[in-house]
Amino acid sequence: MTSETTAPASGDSRITCEICNALVHSVQHHLSREHADLGMTLQDYEAKYPGKPVLSEMAKQKIADLMADKAAKEAKAASSVSTDSGAVATSTKPFHEVFSLGTGAAAMSARGKPIPITVVGENDSYGDMIPDIDPNYLFNVDVLKSLMMAIEMRIPVYLWGHAGTGKTTVFEQIAARTKRPFFRVQHTANMEEEHIVGGWRLRDGKTFFELGPLAMAMKFGWFYMADEYDFGRPEVTSVYQAVLEGKPLVIKEADEANRVIRPHPNFRIAGTGNTNGQGDEHGIYTGTNIQNSANYERFGVVEQMPYMEKALEARLISQQAGIAVKDAAKLVDFATRIRQDFDGNKIGNPISPRSLIYAARIGVARDNFRIGLEKAYINRLSPTDRETATQVAQRVFA
Repeated sequence: MTSETTAPASGDSRITCEICNALVHSVQHHLSREHADLGMTLQDYEAKYPGKPVLSEMAKQKIADLMADKAAKEAKAASSVSTDSGAVATSTKPFHEVFSLGTGAAAMSARGKPIPITVVGENDSYGDMIPDIDPNYLFNVDVLKSLMMAIEMRIPVYLWGHAGTGKTTVFEQIAARTKRPFFRVQHTANMEEEHIVGGWRLRDGKTFFELGPLAMAMKFGWFYMADEYDFGRPEVTSVYQAVLEGKPLVIKEADEANRVIRPHPNFRIAGTGNTNGQGDEHGIYTGTNIQNSANYERFGVVEQMPYMEKALEARLISQQAGIAVKDAAKLVDFATRIRQDFDGNKIGNPISPRSLIYAARIGVARDNFRIGLEKAYINRLSPTDRETATQVAQRVFA
């Protein structure tokens, strides 16, 4: 194993490998080069050392630059894409304009320049599948950049985190603002492979093969959202493996015309879940399954969706529920204390922004935000946790 400096020089942006204390730019590259004998994947590393960085700032900048260069080249090479239903024009627009982020440094590249991204033109055949833009939705810019990097580079992306943090919504709003037809598929324990790829049907006395949502999305260039991915059974989600690798979908049971579905240039695939595929460490997401590591490894970008910063979450609740920002800030103060108690194993369930919005709306109707919290969150807790949450609410809204 090669030796590497363990104390960064001034201006050195490298990060520390938690295994050997080496200074590296990319943990994934370092694992394959120096720790191949451990058989550790990047997901294994992130699970063992939660919260530790896996890319240096220099590596992040290079990836962002590559994303921008690739997007610019693709936009220049082809301004339209041919589909079975006609030509769909595409254009390149600045990232900060598409998502209404302003011109602050956070919305620009590491070099301070606008980031070009692809906007797919309207398609008369599937225009009704493009989600509506929510002008009140507040983006986590760091997460948004990671997701857009994956989408621009055609890399499958998986977003995980607690319920109600906006995992699915952020993809819906990306599709809305980049004009991509969006198809969301909920995964459950009862889902079969046929529900994803399609199967034989009988209609008017005739049998025919009907393509499933994944096959349709690949064929016509839709954004495919594999929602609640970790609720699916590993033997079923394995059907995604070739697709996640960018290869055609082969449906062995289909007729000849539908047996091989090649991915349309506009096709994108993303997954969401409450866990990162390695099981529910908190014990509150019943029904999630430990997934096959080889399957999850095919998601080239994995991102955890955090709760919003306090100020942003208060602004979101204020806009969504129509309440004063100072009242929304108190609700967020309550949520922050509850989440801290959850992290400290003092309470069994955290509270999501979704529940806070319900609590705010009920609180306005009842003229009492503690009643709103009671109806939207506290009543679903165990007796012990109800007492703890009630005491927190009394302190916040004294």
